[in-house]
Amino acid sequence: MHASLKSSQEPRLKPLARGTLLIASVSLLVLTSACSNSDGGREKANEEKPKGPSATKVCDASITGQAAQELRKLTGADTFEQTDEVKLKSVAQKLTSSSSTVRSACEIYLPDASSPAVQIDFSRRTEHPTRSSFESSNADEWIVFPIGRHARASGSGADIYFSCPAKNKGVPDLIRGDLRSSNSALSEKDTDFARISILNSVSRNLADALGCSEESQLPEKMPVSSEHWTKN
Repeated sequence: MHASLKSSQEPRLKPLARGTLLIASVSLLVLTSACSNSDGGREKANEEKPKGPSATKVCDASITGQAAQELRKLTGADTFEQTDEVKLKSVAQKLTSSSSTVRSACEIYLPDASSPAVQIDFSRRTEHPTRSSFESSNADEWIVFPIGRHARASGSGADIYFSCPAKNKGVPDLIRGDLRSSNSALSEKDTDFARISILNSVSRNLADALGCSEESQLPEKMPVSSEHWTKN
């Protein structure tokens, strides 16, 4: 009697064990799949994450606010590449007591480009351009902006001249920022404004590093007004 009862119970236990094992296997498969999908999602997110510094990070983080927007519009890019980054503090040290030109103080590349989209040099100068110097130049038009001692956009670039007293006698008290950039998809008017806005932002930060922010007369926000110098 007891033996018969024992043998009748055994078949009921075996299916239960197999069912439990099946449920466990399915749960493990779902968990593995979820982990795999999660890892894939992270990899995809990493792939989609922008590479390279943003507009506000290039050139020692000296392109800010409105100027950063203008850089993005000028180049049509959100991220950029740089060669060896130059610190504005080191540029300021060179300009404190020397008239030597500091080349590529700010140099910005588009990804995979062989030449810079924007390049800025700084140097000391004894004087700034005037209307008479424009008349004797090869240019047909300058767009002049009311900032610093003189600021203009022409051709493929822009220039800003601002006051900044030098420590050494015999070294000019005028600094020139010279921006050159490749062609833009913007209209000519918008391109001129973008270039001068970018140069103004970098120049303002340099003036701050040199301790001549007040003398420089470089505004935080660029005025929209400008004057056209054209030849008759």
